Amino acid sequence: MIEIKQLLLAAETILAAANIENSKLDSQLLLSEVLQISRSELLLQSELSAEQAAIFNEYIKQRCEHRPIQYITGLAYFRYLTLRVGEGVLIPRPETENLVSGVVEKINVTDRPITLIDLGSGSGAIALAVAYEIPDVKVIAVEKSKAALIWLRKNTELIAPQVEVVPADVNDFVLAEKVDFVTANPPYLSQSEILPREVADYEPAAALRGGSNGMEIPNQFILCAARLLKSGGYFAIEHSEVQAELMKIALTNYFTEVTVHYDLTGRPRWTSAIRNALEVSK
Repeated sequence: MIEIKQLLLAAETILAAANIENSKLDSQLLLSEVLQISRSELLLQSELSAEQAAIFNEYIKQRCEHRPIQYITGLAYFRYLTLRVGEGVLIPRPETENLVSGVVEKINVTDRPITLIDLGSGSGAIALAVAYEIPDVKVIAVEKSKAALIWLRKNTELIAPQVEVVPADVNDFVLAEKVDFVTANPPYLSQSEILPREVADYEPAAALRGGSNGMEIPNQFILCAARLLKSGGYFAIEHSEVQAELMKIALTNYFTEVTVHYDLTGRPRWTSAIRNALEVSK
């Protein structure tokens, strides 16, 4: 058997030498995944097997290459869900949980039946969180990336098989009947934004970059949402903290009651709007 404390100290030193910022935290997170216990429970454990140590050391080796922890373990935690993730799909961010909270609150005061479409669903974080927390909502997850669809279908099967997965591009996607809610976390980073190595080297650029100023692809999502929503329908879209005003301007043509929502640090992170009565061509 191998001492946990000694193993963690060695791993922390190795990660720090590889310029991993949170070397202590990352070591604890990875060992927690190997042992299938919480970080706090690590303090109660003193030893682990040679086999577990070998897995942990392999995890540390991968982390030294700046591979994201979620890709190493294959798991990402989002609200009440454990999502399967890997190369080819964007890792869900905690900031997106704020958007889901707002959408869930709105759904809870809205008459049934309700249909929600999640555009650019990726791993399914938004769509599956809503379906899991409010099972009587019909949820449709739309995604064009073949790589991301693998993870979306896997997560849907494991978490909420009732969710309909549709392989489609937002520029072409239409439905015969209008819907009540549309959510979106589109690629919104500008081409010039410098990203950490963990993101730039591993996560799909197509799920991150939104065009020259970051708004080209979000504008496509906005137009799609306008096509899909019934008059009075609710739209929620995530964006960067510097795009709030651009989003408000982009939404004005098709939406009313445009409202910017802020995270716990006071940064604008997503915007909601109500579909007006204007028609949008397909």
